Amino acid sequence: MSFEAAKERAIKYIVVAKKTKQEVRNKLLKSGFDDETIEEVISYLEKLNYLDDNEYVDAYIRQCMRLQSYSIYEIKQKLLQKGIKKDIIENKLELLYESDYEKDIVEKLLNNKLKNMEDLKKKQYLYRRGFKYNTESDYE
Repeated sequence: MSFEAAKERAIKYIVVAKKTKQEVRNKLLKSGFDDETIEEVISYLEKLNYLDDNEYVDAYIRQCMRLQSYSIYEIKQKLLQKGIKKDIIENKLELLYESDYEKDIVEKLLNNKLKNMEDLKKKQYLYRRGFKYNTESDYE
């Protein structure tokens, strides 16, 4: 299959929503394109700024902060699943580590969703979600 066909397929795929390089690579592989053509298309799309994993991570983190109540650990895992390199993720999450992001999310959860749960259940829920609070006073 040709470069033009692969390029067209990739552009149709990324028009709907931002995608990572790995997501585009997987889509083109499933469509039957060879590795060389796929890498050409990805390089082409990067030059046009249609694919940028750094920008994708920034947008994804903003979305999680605005719409979700994910822990930093959950955000990191979801980005790793999307094929983002670990060093890019760590670099972008540095600001969240330094902020009160997780503390604010835990407070929001405790005041809403977890309000009527037993203390042990609250701790288990937060632990499963990847929140890193160790002492009982952190949950109250």
